[in-house]
Amino acid sequence: MSTEPTGATEPGAAAANPFAPPADPPAEPPAAPPADTPSATTRPTETRSPDLPAGDVLTAEAPATAPDADPFTDAFAVRFENSEVIEAGAEPARRKRKFSANALFLAAVLAGPVIGGVIGYGIQAARPETPLPKITAVKLDYPAERIDPGALAAAAPKPLNIDGDLRDLLVKKPDGVQEITDFGSNGWMDAADIAETFGNTKSVFQELLLNGFRRAAVVAWEVDGTEYRVQLIQYVPESTSTVISDLNVSTAGSDTSKIPGNDDSQVLVKRDAQHYAKSTEQYYYGEALARKGTVLMHIQVYAKNPVDRAKLEDLAKRQWERIA
Repeated sequence: MSTEPTGATEPGAAAANPFAPPADPPAEPPAAPPADTPSATTRPTETRSPDLPAGDVLTAEAPATAPDADPFTDAFAVRFENSEVIEAGAEPARRKRKFSANALFLAAVLAGPVIGGVIGYGIQAARPETPLPKITAVKLDYPAERIDPGALAAAAPKPLNIDGDLRDLLVKKPDGVQEITDFGSNGWMDAADIAETFGNTKSVFQELLLNGFRRAAVVAWEVDGTEYRVQLIQYVPESTSTVISDLNVSTAGSDTSKIPGNDDSQVLVKRDAQHYAKSTEQYYYGEALARKGTVLMHIQVYAKNPVDRAKLEDLAKRQWERIA
């Protein structure tokens, strides 16, 4: 049986006083200064152990090289720690996008033809194919025997007589009369030759060229002081209207009539005497006009006495019959 009192402490240990105030917590020992991290090139430190005999050296291994710190990661972490967290709330309601009437109209205009084309193509594609009619060509028929070129030319339409030599269409001068050769050369007259027979030479020359003058044939003679001049003046086909307008001459102070057998003609005889240009000499004047195609028939009479209209009509009739 033990003689130790109950609650006795172990030897050497102080007995706890239950009435003593609580003791302050033990102070934490000061933190040891961080050891210098050896660099990769630092040699290991040699330490001598007290338990080892002299001459034996305990080599301490250098700690592994610490990884280099990432400045970008550290800066981001610090900023993230210091940043305030925004409390997520309800997302604001979005405004509904409205389309204007112009946009809807433009969309309808653009989409309408496309939709119509697709529908039309579908309808047409669903229809059965319509066979096209066969091409019917007229079979050319050639004669078995050769055709005589002369007979073919004889059967062709004859060219107009006014397309040939106009001098052959002029009336022949009466026998025993004096032929006048002052006009043109060898029965032909150009625009300058015709213009020289008028007092206003320059304007007549320009008018002939502008009106499409082509050529002119002439024959002239004199009987008992009366001069007869017959001309066939041809214009280019585009100037047919000019030829017609030349028939509409002034009839003031004149006796007029028609060429027998030709209603599209005119016979004109001046009642009063006329004067030559730049001269006091007087003369009586008469003329006859008719047209066939692009050819103007022009007959002029210069007489010392009043012109005999019957003779002028007879001459115009004979000349017209040669070109009609």
